[in-house]
Amino acid sequence: MFEKCSVMIMRSDDSTIINRIELDVETQASICSAFSSAADDLSNGKDKVEFDGKYKPERDEILCINNFQLSDEIKDAIRDPMGVPAYERTNGEFPNIKAVFMGTCTEDGETEKFTIAFQRFRKEQYISTQNINLFWASNTFRREKEFGISISDSVDCLYTAEGLQFTSFFFARQVFDLNSYYRSATTQEVAAFTSNERLSFDDANAFEKMANTSIRRKVAMINDSEVLVNHTASEIKRLAAKAGIDITVKNKQIVIPNSREQIKLILGFLDEEAYKGPFTQATFLANSKRKVQGS
Repeated sequence: MFEKCSVMIMRSDDSTIINRIELDVETQASICSAFSSAADDLSNGKDKVEFDGKYKPERDEILCINNFQLSDEIKDAIRDPMGVPAYERTNGEFPNIKAVFMGTCTEDGETEKFTIAFQRFRKEQYISTQNINLFWASNTFRREKEFGISISDSVDCLYTAEGLQFTSFFFARQVFDLNSYYRSATTQEVAAFTSNERLSFDDANAFEKMANTSIRRKVAMINDSEVLVNHTASEIKRLAAKAGIDITVKNKQIVIPNSREQIKLILGFLDEEAYKGPFTQATFLANSKRKVQGS
């Protein structure tokens, strides 16, 4: 898939800056082979599920953003890899790396088709010169004092004509900013949520401070579903009881306690991710959901 492709990096300080890693032929071939195999393992034989920020894929599924906008800088680097400046010291230091990637560009008439594999770069992939790094050669270990990096045999994202594909949103967002591809409540939206006439917060300020990405996504989904518009507090309390969830209602408002665990449970129920198992009758909180086609 990636035979004789150049190995590129996206920089952490500015992901629009692309550099090419200078490699000997044997090393380049090894990395190309590893990326090809990893890209095949990532996507081949898996059912594609459109990414919406709500669903965690199974082992035989892969998330896909069909309309993903790949940057022109990455496309230009794939079109003309030898025109990309080499990765080297700047002001005496090597710039930090955000991701490693390689890819191909083919033309079909007036249409370009890109196939690009991305690997997020982690701190432990830097070979620190502060440590005593030992390498085996000629039946003995020798110390390597020069700066180095390690490239693994994994791929976290694959960009093709079908869009951006990945199995882990957590890993993918370490390579790309995916905020525009799923709903997450803004700070203003979270603040407005605490003033909803159907809700009563024990501590609205504390809720706003603990509103991490997960809570913000729940707030956005609850607002979009209009569950608090279409159902009264007493109706929601009754339905929650059927799921084994105890919700307190005062003055026709759902009480949101100042407990992260309880907040997750109540928001999960409002977003239809908390339910009672039909066989065990235990209450569960799901970590993802996907609507069944035709339902």
